[in-house]
Amino acid sequence: MRARFGGVGGLGSSAVSDLVRALVIAGLVSGTQPLTIMGLLLVMAGQRPRRNGWAYVAGALVVETTVLLVADLVVGATVEPDTGPARAFLGIRIALGLALIVLGLLLRRPAKQPQPEVPKALERLQNMDPKKSFVAGFALADYQGPVIASLALAASDVSSSGRLLSIAFYTSLASGIPIALMLAITRSDRTRDRIDSGTKWVMRNRRVIASWICLVLGTFLAADATIGLLFVNSR
Repeated sequence: MRARFGGVGGLGSSAVSDLVRALVIAGLVSGTQPLTIMGLLLVMAGQRPRRNGWAYVAGALVVETTVLLVADLVVGATVEPDTGPARAFLGIRIALGLALIVLGLLLRRPAKQPQPEVPKALERLQNMDPKKSFVAGFALADYQGPVIASLALAASDVSSSGRLLSIAFYTSLASGIPIALMLAITRSDRTRDRIDSGTKWVMRNRRVIASWICLVLGTFLAADATIGLLFVNSR
């Protein structure tokens, strides 16, 4: 029978460094997802910026957290850490990290054709009400982060309370980063000007921003999984 680590929140020191680190990286991936952030800025351009923003973030939160909770319920702690499947999960995380790095490098190339100020796929997000903003957040939620986190939860050797605590770490970043951005933009009387100028700047520099996000997070993700794989193989 597999051992369950004890300690605060059901986590042992080794489990904390492995599981929480993986979910923190997954939370950063979700919280800085360029498409999700661009969608947030566009729905905030409506008549009710803050209400639209809260509704949008709530929609994304429902998707991302539900995926993790279901994954934890179905596959949480079902894979032995030192087995082939656990190594395969680490390999998938390395591949995802490398894919982000490659995408980041590709985005650094100039676009072959002039790009519209707002991507056509996102034009409908402008002038939405809170209900539609919630649906937009649901549709544009990030799935890479939940997949990465689900793989880590499956191969963890942590009690259920510890896994739930780790999910809380993920959620605090996945939703906290967009919320911090929303509050920073809407905190003054010049809200409309801030939203307009911020949205235009992000849209104008979206390739560069997305490139750096992919490069940095891809490097962290691949390095973290590589260290985990080397540690497992050395046991």
